[in-house]
Amino acid sequence: MKKGSFSLMKKTNQRLVLRIIQKEGQVSRSGLVEKTGLVPATVSKIVRELLRLELIKEVSRGESRGGRKPILIELNPDGAYFIGLEWGIAEIKAILLNFKFKVIDFAKITMDNRTPANYIRHSVGLIKNYSRLVNQPEKIYGVGIGLHGLVQVEQGISLYAPHFNWENIRLKSMIEELIVQPVFLDNDVRVMALAENWHGQGRDFADFVFINTGLGIGAGIVLKHKLHYGNDGVAGEFGHMSIVNERIECSCGNYGCLEALISTEQLLIKYNQGRRKKRTVDQLKSEWQGLIKAAAAGNCQAVKILAEAAEHLGTGIANIFNLINPQAVIIGGDFLQAGPLLLPLIKQQTEKKVLRVLKDRVKVYPTAFGEQIGAIGSATLAMQDLLRLERQQSK
Repeated sequence: MKKGSFSLMKKTNQRLVLRIIQKEGQVSRSGLVEKTGLVPATVSKIVRELLRLELIKEVSRGESRGGRKPILIELNPDGAYFIGLEWGIAEIKAILLNFKFKVIDFAKITMDNRTPANYIRHSVGLIKNYSRLVNQPEKIYGVGIGLHGLVQVEQGISLYAPHFNWENIRLKSMIEELIVQPVFLDNDVRVMALAENWHGQGRDFADFVFINTGLGIGAGIVLKHKLHYGNDGVAGEFGHMSIVNERIECSCGNYGCLEALISTEQLLIKYNQGRRKKRTVDQLKSEWQGLIKAAAAGNCQAVKILAEAAEHLGTGIANIFNLINPQAVIIGGDFLQAGPLLLPLIKQQTEKKVLRVLKDRVKVYPTAFGEQIGAIGSATLAMQDLLRLERQQSK
């Protein structure tokens, strides 16, 4: 066995034990022996170490099988904390989660200045605020960031963020120079899919696609319970699927993209009969709410605009079902604010466009995490790192 292999095996076994405790909720030492296949002495040693790190705790005794009732073990909710930041096109959303996935705090900051320096400055402020909020800031195990556009995950580089006009920005290293926690970076919609995969409706599906709607349109793909990145790490650019041949320019530089047709900003331009004007983030939100209320009140123009948006999105989702054949599609973002109006139409259009054999198998759901999904998914990036014990293995 090579030098270091014993250490790697130890960390691998710790990861295995921790993941089982996380999955089971509560489990006894004998249960860990049974589920891991490790010998009792090894399990006892790992449990002692995790107790020392305060990552787990002993709780009430379980059911007896003839002898003394076993002591059950569960994750210690205060043993680890995780910060998640969604760097959206219009705002930063931030969340602090404990180890039992409870939201300790959620915050939003409007972003009209879209420079990397401004996003970093506000994010560092949020991270430091959360560090003060936690009694033991050293228990914040990491910061995850979900960013729109193309991301080089390993090095934490924003390769191309069209709405920000960013290219090749080394965000991970820039932020880690300013804070003590490790930083994990990925595409914003991909981390939303990660949240669903770990904690949401996606847990029930091995294969699903998460679609985010709003100023941008994107997708996160999960196959066999794992995020799918594609050959070059850019899988999921659903908003840049060409839907029509019309000369409607998209932020990516092409024409006829789904995002150019159904982004909330484009829908508002249609509602305002083609008039384009600069709006603040708050104005965009207010006008979007106005469009939804008008449609709910029966305004013909507003109803038509949302119906066309549902048709275009349903066409795109049908293409996903025909191409990938996932078990479900989960939708998040601004369209959920018009959920009672839009979701039935989207599902109807999807069923209309899919292969006949798939028509009765179309499952389209709204996310249960609402506007927090991106920040939750980003925090899950950091939680995933601890549960894999990757940082400890690299030492």
